[in-house]
Amino acid sequence: MHIEIAVSRINDIKWNLVGTLVNEGDEDLGYEFLRELAQFFKKNQLQPVPPAMANIARLLGDFEGEVTVSAYCNLDAVEFLNKSLYTRKTIDYYLQLAKYADDFPDASQYLHIYELLIRVLERGGCFYLKHNELEIEKRAYYPLSGWFERFIDKEPMDISDL
Repeated sequence: MHIEIAVSRINDIKWNLVGTLVNEGDEDLGYEFLRELAQFFKKNQLQPVPPAMANIARLLGDFEGEVTVSAYCNLDAVEFLNKSLYTRKTIDYYLQLAKYADDFPDASQYLHIYELLIRVLERGGCFYLKHNELEIEKRAYYPLSGWFERFIDKEPMDISDL
């Protein structure tokens, strides 16, 4: 069930618009992604890794293998994401976690972490999650050196209207 919902969500993105719109609030989605990811590491008592390497399914114990966009998503998604490795990796991790959550329902509570960045794409924006930075195109730049320490105690932002 989770994988079907995740695939549908990715396939419903208007990939021809991604990166063409600049939306107020997209930077807040990036902020919340980093804050929620820090909370995940704290809650699960895991050593933080750079956000670009944070494959939550794998960190929770999924060693069956990675899931890729090309195995699940439509041609528009695959074509766009083949050109944007830094965005694609996040989508691959999201799909893997959704598939893992079908077998281990407790894992579903973490899907929202990736969905924060997916929301940026759904709104026509774009993000690039690299080893040392998270960029919300034309909205925000978050250096990731010391990211965990900076975001672990941050207050949540109200993103309910985004």
